[in-house]
Amino acid sequence: MAYYLPILSVFILVFSFLPLLNKIIKNRSVSGVSLLMMTFGLAQSVYFISYNLYFSRFYIALPFFATGLLSGLILYFFARYNAAKRQKLQLLGMLSFSLLPFLLLLNPNLDTAVVLNGLTYVGLIMSSVRVMPQTYKTLRTGNISNLSARYFSLQFIAGICGLFAELAMPVQSTSHILMFIMILLTNALQFACMQYYRVRPVLA
Repeated sequence: MAYYLPILSVFILVFSFLPLLNKIIKNRSVSGVSLLMMTFGLAQSVYFISYNLYFSRFYIALPFFATGLLSGLILYFFARYNAAKRQKLQLLGMLSFSLLPFLLLLNPNLDTAVVLNGLTYVGLIMSSVRVMPQTYKTLRTGNISNLSARYFSLQFIAGICGLFAELAMPVQSTSHILMFIMILLTNALQFACMQYYRVRPVLA
């Protein structure tokens, strides 16, 4: 199970991004999508990928590859469709700042395993808060035109698969368990928020 659930999670993650990507390509815009959410999605994926590859947990790294690549693709579409030069520099600055803790690996006095384990907690913080800017943006603007409810619902299901995959591992990572729990909570909240804005015009 520890091997099959991450593979299943990859397929779920890909299908979760497809409606969102389809809307972005169709509208040629990423308006309504939180770039901070996607930036943190890319950065936290890099943290967890590094940890899992170093400790030879190759299967559990697969969902993070999917999330990182697809989040990066949305950031590419932002740079292509919406970003002025100043915004592109801001995006580059956000990505660079998000990955700054990797510089700790250059310190020869620090044990690599300890540093990578610590970096997963940085990834945990990013994973915990990454959907919150999107929820705030949705609540502030009510704009769900480029958002996909399927994206957040499938992200929730992928989080369940990841959580059970981690629990089935011979040696479990506390940061991974907490990260998957936060994925469940934050995506459930965002999904509920979107459903509210879909129903509200009917109630008005």
